[in-house]
Amino acid sequence: MTKFSVIVPTYNERRNIGILYLLLRKAFEHPSLATDEFEIIVVDDNSPDGTQDVVKALQREYGDARLLLRPRAGKLGLGTAYVHGLLHASGEFVLIMDADMSHHPKAIPEFIAKQREGDFDVVTGTRYVPGGGVHGWDTRRKLTSRGANY
Repeated sequence: MTKFSVIVPTYNERRNIGILYLLLRKAFEHPSLATDEFEIIVVDDNSPDGTQDVVKALQREYGDARLLLRPRAGKLGLGTAYVHGLLHASGEFVLIMDADMSHHPKAIPEFIAKQREGDFDVVTGTRYVPGGGVHGWDTRRKLTSRGANY
């Protein structure tokens, strides 16, 4: 059995966090992960849109102790959100997901299978290889992402 910590930094993700939570749960229901455990750590940077309220409502509705809200006082940046999440992670392995759905949770079983295949320390995905890509992004966002990954 392996435990996975999924860190999800958020800022104004009220519309996405609920569906992402359900998709993450579904991903970990994959038969290859039947004996594994997971936690979802939402690191919210004090979103003014009520993202934290949605996470709290999900916690109440599903009674899921694996959904953890670890808020911060303000918009402090993505890199420090990862660090904050890592400080709260209890899994042997960590997955980092964007809450904007640019990373689909359905790929998680494949990533974990790849990690186990070679006992790798790091497995990463990219939208810039054959078979990769993005959906629903406008040209500006695609150019920004391409420039940031150059």
